[in-house]
Amino acid sequence: MNLHDSIGTAILPHLKAGDWLTLLLGSLCVILLTLKLWSGDLADKAVIRSGGKIFREVPLSRDQQIEVPGPLGTSVITIEKRRARISSDPSPRQYCVRQGWLQQAGEIAICLPNQVSVELAGSTKKYDSLNY
Repeated sequence: MNLHDSIGTAILPHLKAGDWLTLLLGSLCVILLTLKLWSGDLADKAVIRSGGKIFREVPLSRDQQIEVPGPLGTSVITIEKRRARISSDPSPRQYCVRQGWLQQAGEIAICLPNQVSVELAGSTKKYDSLNY
């Protein structure tokens, strides 16, 4: 008999119906809180910046490609099926292109060398952290 078997046989017979109910309700609360707090709101629009200034705000309801000028050249932002991504960029390492599709409000892709970014925004502003 290993340690796992001895723990199971020692604890399981002592659990009552109320204990099982408490475990079930606790697990359900953890699942509901995870879904509520770790999922972002639906995004309504994409905020595109170039050189730190807003270049354009576009709705996610229409599929389109937007060319954004930057110091190194033109970055292309693709909006498709209510999601957005930077599909091409002249930056050397291509980190923002490899980031892929953004789908939830608050997600952002930034191309630092070309100073271009795309951020998804929803009806409410979410914060990564609060400063005070």
